[in-house]
Amino acid sequence: MDLEIRHLRVLTAVAEAGSISKAAAALGYTQPAITAQLQRIERALGNPLFARDGSGARPTALGTIVLTHAQNILAMHDDLMRDVRRRDPDEALVEVRLGSTPSPLTAAMVTAARELVSEVSLHVNGSEEELLELLATGRLEFGLGMDYPGYELPIPVGLDEAVLAVQPVFVLLSKDHPLAARAEVPLEALAGEQWFPGEGKDVRMRAQFHDACRRAGFSPRRVQRMNDNISFPLIGQGHGVSLCHPLAAARDNVAIRPLAGDPMWVRQRLIWPTRGPQAEHAPKLRDALIDTHRAAVDSSPAYRTWLHGRQT
Repeated sequence: MDLEIRHLRVLTAVAEAGSISKAAAALGYTQPAITAQLQRIERALGNPLFARDGSGARPTALGTIVLTHAQNILAMHDDLMRDVRRRDPDEALVEVRLGSTPSPLTAAMVTAARELVSEVSLHVNGSEEELLELLATGRLEFGLGMDYPGYELPIPVGLDEAVLAVQPVFVLLSKDHPLAARAEVPLEALAGEQWFPGEGKDVRMRAQFHDACRRAGFSPRRVQRMNDNISFPLIGQGHGVSLCHPLAAARDNVAIRPLAGDPMWVRQRLIWPTRGPQAEHAPKLRDALIDTHRAAVDSSPAYRTWLHGRQT
């Protein structure tokens, strides 16, 4: 494994904080994630870089050597990025790199970005943790994340965010399912169903789901992860159900219904490096995404019905 800038930032954060837990908090990651990253770095270099005990983490002799080089490299890297950002403001950026967890607003973000620059690339992320790492290390200019109220993932230092919408989680089931006739589906009524949660890697979404099921008095016993192209036909034919975003596109023989009492929520946010080369365009991108979201709500029968019920 070759060391990257993100690895050097982890090492310097641990050294400056004096402990892995404090470094994790400063970087906006979990302690197990930083511990695993540090272990991978130490395996690559062949020896421990920190002596860890109850009082914290102290650099070893090798760690001191590596940290000296790391600080010099990071200083040169930061100087390079500052020089790049100080270029002629009229000079066009060749490409804006976007990242997104799967979302109904992903295509809208690409469209809005193309009104800023002509060249846009999109990296689809399996989790918001992955998205934040790419943004924090300068490999993306903007990211569209999916977060969960009560299970929030703090953004690392150096990133900024704008909340686009906070929405309930809905459920997909066959149009022939007995519960599809209801305006809202009680979660406890789905206790015996086969669940198809999709292929996402976000552990916080799964934690929210299992906690909501526990509050509803059951534990989901039949959970099978699979691709949406397979799960949607199965749902349409009555073989299972799935959670979904309230703006999920309609599919043949599949009904989208709110969950009674709104036991789960999702928060969509735009994230970008505070000092990134395109940070000045964040308000435009945010406003375009909010407008797109409002238009999508207006064209979604299931969402409109839910909103009307909550506003009356």
